[in-house]
Amino acid sequence: MDRKEDRAPASRFLLAENEEAVKRQKELLYEVLGSVFFGKKEAGSEEELAAFFREQYGIDVRNDFYEGDEHYEEYREAQQAIAEGMSIYGGSIAFEEESLAELAEQIWKDMEEEEGKGFRRINTMLEE
Repeated sequence: MDRKEDRAPASRFLLAENEEAVKRQKELLYEVLGSVFFGKKEAGSEEELAAFFREQYGIDVRNDFYEGDEHYEEYREAQQAIAEGMSIYGGSIAFEEESLAELAEQIWKDMEEEEGKGFRRINTMLEE
């Protein structure tokens, strides 16, 4: 996962670490940045997904939601992911955090490529 060609000029550093330190670093990074890049759990069932869309978008997916509506495809993808045993996570990244948004996009892309069916981007448009 060398991104040498994509990197801006930066200061280099070296570290000495054992495997326990590496394991703890991964845990610490997830504790600190996990919610930023992967959000918080919003839905793990059809009922929770319907409640999330009602709260987040003001949409009653059971009675007043049709193909072509603004968030219809997003809902259908999330619904399919739940049917496959996945949960739906959501969050936001501020527009002015451009480098953070670019990093998130790269992480999500890598996760999708490496995890296969265990990770899927549904709506990751980090634009206004």
